[in-house]
Amino acid sequence: MHRYLISKDEIPFVMNKFNRSLWLSLLVFPFVLTIIFLPLYFILYFINMIVLKEYFDNQSILTYYVIGIIAIVIINFLYGKIILGHKIRNGKIYKVQERFFIKKKDTYTYTSETVSNSDYFRLYLIGEDKEEKGIYISKEDYKRINEKTSIILVYFEIVDIPIEGFYEDEKLDFFRFFVVKKMKHFVRQLTYWR
Repeated sequence: MHRYLISKDEIPFVMNKFNRSLWLSLLVFPFVLTIIFLPLYFILYFINMIVLKEYFDNQSILTYYVIGIIAIVIINFLYGKIILGHKIRNGKIYKVQERFFIKKKDTYTYTSETVSNSDYFRLYLIGEDKEEKGIYISKEDYKRINEKTSIILVYFEIVDIPIEGFYEDEKLDFFRFFVVKKMKHFVRQLTYWR
């Protein structure tokens, strides 16, 4: 693994990509949190109904639920904008060139009633530091890549912005990261500011 601090020329590119994904997360994150915390809402609702004999008004439980989700979204946005944005502007993000071993290949098809089928080609990777990552790749690259071999990826650390990838000295058409171990990724993002 080779790590280099990003150059002054790369800062605007990284900042632009990061800001775009940060604003997108501001739109998507509330829906994700709503689904994740829905069981918690129902648990609190039934505890209030059965154990507390409706001590709290059901409307107030829903209000706290919505306010909690909005607060988490705002904290996430501010953390990204202030902490990570500061790191990027000061050039304290690393450009990483790392060799990954291909653990598994996978495909799946997303079918929708209104649009045609979408095929996705994924690789599950293990880095030199035993960290697991996943990437989406093109169909052509998927056909020529074999499991139990290695691939070299160049990307910006912590913000996971891909630059280029190589398999057997041939450049990949494209790659895009996806999170494999969500909790480990979440903890890594939170503890990065140290």
